[in-house]
Amino acid sequence: MGVYYLASYLRRSGHSVSVIDGEAENLSSHQIGLKAKEFKPEIVGISSTTVAFHRALDVARETKSIMPEVPVVIGGPHTTAVVEDVLINPEIDFAILGEGEVTLSELVDIIKNKGELAGVKGLAYRQHNKIIVNTVRPFIADLDGIPFPAYDLINNLSIYNPPPTNYKRLPVANIITSRGCPNHCTFCGHSVFGRSLRQRSPQNIAEEIIHLYRHFNVREIAFVDDTFTINPDRIMELFKILDYENIRFPWTCMSRVNTVDEKILKFMKEHGCWHISFGIESGNKSILRRIKKNISLEAVNEIVSTCHRLNIKTKGFFIIGHPEETEETIEETIGFALKIPLDDVIVTLNTPLPGTEQYRTANQFGHLNSVKWSQYNMWNPVFIPKGLNENILLERQKQFYRRFYIRPCIIKRYFYSFFSKTGIRRALSLFRSLPFLFRSVKSSHK
Repeated sequence: MGVYYLASYLRRSGHSVSVIDGEAENLSSHQIGLKAKEFKPEIVGISSTTVAFHRALDVARETKSIMPEVPVVIGGPHTTAVVEDVLINPEIDFAILGEGEVTLSELVDIIKNKGELAGVKGLAYRQHNKIIVNTVRPFIADLDGIPFPAYDLINNLSIYNPPPTNYKRLPVANIITSRGCPNHCTFCGHSVFGRSLRQRSPQNIAEEIIHLYRHFNVREIAFVDDTFTINPDRIMELFKILDYENIRFPWTCMSRVNTVDEKILKFMKEHGCWHISFGIESGNKSILRRIKKNISLEAVNEIVSTCHRLNIKTKGFFIIGHPEETEETIEETIGFALKIPLDDVIVTLNTPLPGTEQYRTANQFGHLNSVKWSQYNMWNPVFIPKGLNENILLERQKQFYRRFYIRPCIIKRYFYSFFSKTGIRRALSLFRSLPFLFRSVKSSHK
């Protein structure tokens, strides 16, 4: 939703904005460039993660070949982490570091009025063959002051539908209620939103949900904060407001086990929560300490079991290939995942991203297997811990999935889910995806 936040902020500042989501609309880089030309833009902005940077660069090149006079600006976590590497590319004129709303708005004003770039905080650019990085812009303190995303610019909300296993009703809307993360996980970057947690007020969140419910017919919400449950009191206040407005809907969120207890989980269940994703990462205590996860396996077991008892579906996110990982610690992780009553798992390969502690220290604990950003997709073994190799990581990942899903308890659970309409959809989606998943894992090292 980041680009739609940027669009709404620019419009509030008096600018005309159009949005092209090339990934969601399955457009080629050339098609994106041609579509952008139709709008006769004065500036083109691109947002990119690390794994998508090669694609973003292709879009920038196509844009420049079609409209050489139009400046191209790029932002996102990858740009913020390695801005000088980004600006080496002549197709990119400007780079925005950190949060983009205010910086992009000021840059557009400067370009239109031919002003001075030096005064724009959070901006980087080339000048006289040198890369200039301006003063860092402070994070936006009052998130309630940012207008809601420009949902009216989305021609078809269904292009953002989650996988069938991840919703009960359509349309679904993603909502971000906070920025920043106070935790210190070594694999996670904080380059864009920082470590200081900033939260929207319950009233502001409720207003956005009511807006979506009444004007866009949205019938399910996915709260996509890294940790939606970090402030339980805020959750309770939010749903009291929605109760007063007589608005109820199924919803999902992401959480950490050390931010919830049975009381708040019961409240969440009573107010529509049906699925929670937890970052667990490893089933080995030493690995959890090494990656500074700050959770205990006992807490994971307790909270996942509580969710199971309350009939809240749970998904566990696990990573294989941590620093100091061994075949024994991987086996511990698989065994732990099999022991607790999770409904689903996502198992990725450790991918040290630019701007993270793991990226800075990768060579102390192993080696980076690739310098191609397109390989940094969580499925390719780009980091090889000491004592392991590419084949071990890939094979263990496949074993994890097979051993988790090919169990009587999981098969039985999905079998009984066929007795509901949504259950049929979710079960079929899961079993159809498994062969593809295994093929993807198998081919990822080719």
